[in-house]
Amino acid sequence: MSKVVFCIGSIALVLLSIACGAVDELKESSWEKEHCDTTQRLESFSVLDLVLPFSQADTLKEALTSVPQIFVTTIKNGQVQPWKALTAPSFQGQPYELKLPQASFTVDTLSNLDLTYLWSLADRYDYPYLRYESILKSVRDSFLVKRDAMMQAYLSQFPHYKLRVQSDLRGSGKQKRHLTMGKSVSPLSQHQFGLASDIAILSRGRQLQNITHYKTFLGQIGRQYSLTWGGNFLGFVDPNHIQFFANSAELLANIPALRFEYEAYGRYFKNRVQAMTAAGKAAKVEDTKALLAALHQLHKGHACVCDTLAERPTSLLMRNLALEATKAGYQSGRDILIIGNLDLHTTSLIHPTGVQKTFRLGVWQ
Repeated sequence: MSKVVFCIGSIALVLLSIACGAVDELKESSWEKEHCDTTQRLESFSVLDLVLPFSQADTLKEALTSVPQIFVTTIKNGQVQPWKALTAPSFQGQPYELKLPQASFTVDTLSNLDLTYLWSLADRYDYPYLRYESILKSVRDSFLVKRDAMMQAYLSQFPHYKLRVQSDLRGSGKQKRHLTMGKSVSPLSQHQFGLASDIAILSRGRQLQNITHYKTFLGQIGRQYSLTWGGNFLGFVDPNHIQFFANSAELLANIPALRFEYEAYGRYFKNRVQAMTAAGKAAKVEDTKALLAALHQLHKGHACVCDTLAERPTSLLMRNLALEATKAGYQSGRDILIIGNLDLHTTSLIHPTGVQKTFRLGVWQ
């Protein structure tokens, strides 16, 4: 990709140059100044580097008519590395690595997290928790123990009231509806990871609405169990909400694997900070700034896709590799190929629907 970005208007030119790493003077490490430097190269790609550019291709998932196998390889110094492959019993099933038919394809095993990231190209979990259950279960169990103990403590002090858990695990579809309806200001919630609950206080069968009741219940008693009350949220007060981590930045600090879920919304979070700051409400997005800072620390030095001229035609080499992959059991009408090319610094996807995508990668600075 040329370091000269052609665009109408000088302001747009500067913004696009920053995004593509053409301004060498930007050396700050803060998220405000981060940029994707396409002059830099990585010595190796992680599975996350290869999958992230395609992670939001939900329409491609929906187009799959049968459970695929996913094959992945990299090219370095002109040499194609041995293929790795995985599948699952169903779109909602847990992925596992395949033993490929030819001895020449035998490789080190994929990690469970690599399997999770790769299978995200095909999985149909509405609950993100299910995607990461192996690493979230113990944290969720701890949250539920604290939540239930908090509820018992409240009822022992206020026995004339009853409590009802209104919302616990929440699917991505429902969270999107909450965002659209103004019931949330974030496309991601700790509900989706099984680490939040909405709890109603009932008196004679009717839900109490006065925030004072919830301040006592979730704010004061909840704090005794190190839980965070939604009534203290900076940008969106949520009185009957309780969660395990103080905010998304703390969540990522403790469970960095969830970076995969947040990266897709980086632009949304930046736009929100800019809009709220311009409106004189910067104090309401301090948690969002902390999240962006956490994301920056996690992806700095890793692969990124430049915003401009990112998608490229899939080369003849990639299509020839697809033919070669048939020796490992690849079926073009069913399976997905992911190919990282370190020589060209690209990642490519070849999909059974016929879609082929290639992105040139830079390095987050």
